[in-house]
Amino acid sequence: MELIPYLSAVIFIATIATVVLSMLSYAAFKLRGRRKPKQSTERPVYFRRVEPPAPPEDPAR
Repeated sequence: MELIPYLSAVIFIATIATVVLSMLSYAAFKLRGRRKPKQSTERPVYFRRVEPPAPPEDPAR
């Protein structure tokens, strides 16, 4: 009983599975891109920009 044919079959099946999974994930990526909502031109109401406080003035100047 030789081991090499079994190992080569495992490598071949793993290669085919890798190619098939890569094609499926690319298709899922493209479908996700189509499903993305359109960008709104309105500013969001629920976010406020936080500005850091101004640095204190140097009285020595």
